[in-house]
Amino acid sequence: MADYNFLLPKKSIHIAIFTGGAYPDPSVTTMYWQTHIPQYVIAADSGLDTIRRYADFYADRIDFTPQKILGDFDSLSNKDILIQYPAGIVERFPSDKDWTDTELAFDRAYKIAEKQRAVPFITLVGGDGGRLDHLLAIYDTFSSVHHAQVWLLSSQALYYVADGTTVEISHLTKDQTVSVARTTVSRTGGTLVSNGLKWESNVFRVEGMPSLSNRISDEYAESEKPVTISAYGMPVLLIIPYTAEVRFLLKENQ
Repeated sequence: MADYNFLLPKKSIHIAIFTGGAYPDPSVTTMYWQTHIPQYVIAADSGLDTIRRYADFYADRIDFTPQKILGDFDSLSNKDILIQYPAGIVERFPSDKDWTDTELAFDRAYKIAEKQRAVPFITLVGGDGGRLDHLLAIYDTFSSVHHAQVWLLSSQALYYVADGTTVEISHLTKDQTVSVARTTVSRTGGTLVSNGLKWESNVFRVEGMPSLSNRISDEYAESEKPVTISAYGMPVLLIIPYTAEVRFLLKENQ
């Protein structure tokens, strides 16, 4: 699905965070986990319910046992399941707090990576649907220092594309959509360059969503060439179907 190795010149650690809300069926994420096996797993509140389903589905193939469980647990299906895990990995918070359970999980992920003198690569699973304010809160995290590199939603995957980065998107079909969004701190500015889309970057919007429901061009689809998108002067969020494969190219200054 994606290769972020070039972004991590130092030792890296892949941390998977499962949070509450709608999430992708485990069966549609098999391609992703084949190349992104998590080294550390965090459950944020009812994300523990999601983890348990993923653990059952992947069984002996991938270990989704949580190493940290945190939250106020107001949305957990059954609080009794917490006793099945070591008390030392469970961190409880009050319902009335300044940060969401997902934001607390990001904070813990960065601290875990720091202790290992590593750069965190974070995959966030869930957080889709339900309350709009929760969805917007996660979207807003992509403008902060602590954010995910990949967000696996119910029916699409979202990738954080750093400033100065080029992505190659393969295995797109003519009926599948590619959208590019800005983060909450960059409604305008920056430059995007694309090759292989039906509507190229010269007609991208200069404000708000640069490209909504774009598609691969007939030429690129028939020749099976990968679409490329480059971001300069700003990070962007790439939203694509699960069946597409994403490869990140070296930054120009590396």
